[in-house]
Amino acid sequence: MRAVAAAAALLAACAAIAVPCALAASRLTVPAAAERSDSFAWRTCAHDKHCVAYGVLNCRRQGPRVVLCRIFDTRSTRVQGTYRCDRLIRVTLDPPHRMSITGLGRWHC
Repeated sequence: MRAVAAAAALLAACAAIAVPCALAASRLTVPAAAERSDSFAWRTCAHDKHCVAYGVLNCRRQGPRVVLCRIFDTRSTRVQGTYRCDRLIRVTLDPPHRMSITGLGRWHC
C-alpha cells in the first residue's frame, strides 16, 4: 500500500512540474509578435503604391498567447503630401506554435 501511495505522490509531483513547463513553452513572446507584425506591415505596404515606409510602433501583452502590436505605414501622395497611418493588430500563438494575425483595428491617419 505504501508503494502505491509513493507512486501516486511521485506522479502528482511530476504533473505539478510538467504542466507549468508546458504552458511556459507555449507563451508568445513580445519580440516574436513584433517580428510577425513587422512582416505583416511590410506586406501591407507592398500592396500600396503610395507607401514609403512601414514598421512597428510598440507591442504589449494581452495574455500568455496574445500580444497587441501597433503598426504604421507612411504614405506620400502628390495631393495629400506625406502622412502616417497606424493600426492595432492582434497576434496570437495557435497550436502547434503558429503565430497568426487574428484581429485588425481601423486605420488612424
